[in-house]
Amino acid sequence: MEDRNFECPVRDKINTYCSCPKTDCERHGICCECIVAHKNRIDDPIIKRFPHCLRDLVKEAIGK
Repeated sequence: MEDRNFECPVRDKINTYCSCPKTDCERHGICCECIVAHKNRIDDPIIKRFPHCLRDLVKEAIGK
């Protein structure tokens, strides 16, 4: 996802439903980039390795 010319064809639609509070993020609305960026945060707590939109599911799965 290094190519910043990448454009998600459904970005506007995704942004309508995106729960991430960081609307100024360059990846906001480009889920594939967001997932890869979070997955690569290997030094962060496990919950931060998932995008904001998936954290409730992770908390539910680990019983928090």
